[in-house]
Amino acid sequence: MTVPAPAPGATARHLLHQPAMSANTRRAYQSALNRLDAWLAGRDLTDGALADYLANLFDAGRGYGAAAQLVAAVRRVCQELGIPSPAGRRTARALENYRRHGSGRCVGQVGGVRWEHADLVSNLAAQEGGLAGLRDAALVAVASDALLRVSEAVALDMADLDFQPDGTGRLIVRQAKTDQAAAGSEPLFLGERTTERLGDWLTAARIDSGAVFRHIRRGGRVEGRLSARSARAVITRRARAAGVSGRVSGHSLRVGAAQSLAASGAGVVEMQTAGRWASPRMPAHYAAGELAARGAVARYRYGR
Repeated sequence: MTVPAPAPGATARHLLHQPAMSANTRRAYQSALNRLDAWLAGRDLTDGALADYLANLFDAGRGYGAAAQLVAAVRRVCQELGIPSPAGRRTARALENYRRHGSGRCVGQVGGVRWEHADLVSNLAAQEGGLAGLRDAALVAVASDALLRVSEAVALDMADLDFQPDGTGRLIVRQAKTDQAAAGSEPLFLGERTTERLGDWLTAARIDSGAVFRHIRRGGRVEGRLSARSARAVITRRARAAGVSGRVSGHSLRVGAAQSLAASGAGVVEMQTAGRWASPRMPAHYAAGELAARGAVARYRYGR
């Protein structure tokens, strides 16, 4: 169901003049709706889109309160405008799952799958063989190398890939969260092993155009772009099967790659560039422990 109204961020202005609402609530609602609006990037706000956004918040480590506040803000704006709310059954299920599994969490508690663990997860999937094993191995390897959000990984098309003569690869992210103009990212590097995994999957699935990562139907039929929800499930399932500890989500490969970069000596600005973050705040948050080990006390007092 599509909301016949302006974008959520724009409708937040209507809340500013509601006398029954406290100033703090107005500000919180407006901030939540603005973030939703940026994530939608011009798409319609439907029940499915709202449920997917809640999954995105969960993957990013946000607590249940943030999810509930967002849904309340959407409902309040729709009520004030006299239009139906898009929050339907899918949103209700997503919110209930969030409450069950996400209560007590706060920002930053998502676990990172670092390079060495991503390699292990990808290797085990590849060794399993079959179309699913090859696809999952490539998905994990590509997302780790390029610090991809799940939504970016599933949006990849063959036209976004460039295989190099030296065995490495490049990819362009054309649907990035922080690229509202859809100008596309600078080319991102894929290592030899990752490019090999990707080539194995594409060859086995006979993909030469269109979506890179696809659903595998019964009987081994490869069809339809892989959904973000399915990609998240692949990452968490494969990581658990490989014995990766901690709370793993679809965001874990991105977080872990940032942590690995910091542990290898990359600065915050380098991490920000590699992950296409709008500001250095999030990569610095994800890699706080690694950065502390290279801070002034570690270097000057303990000679690290």
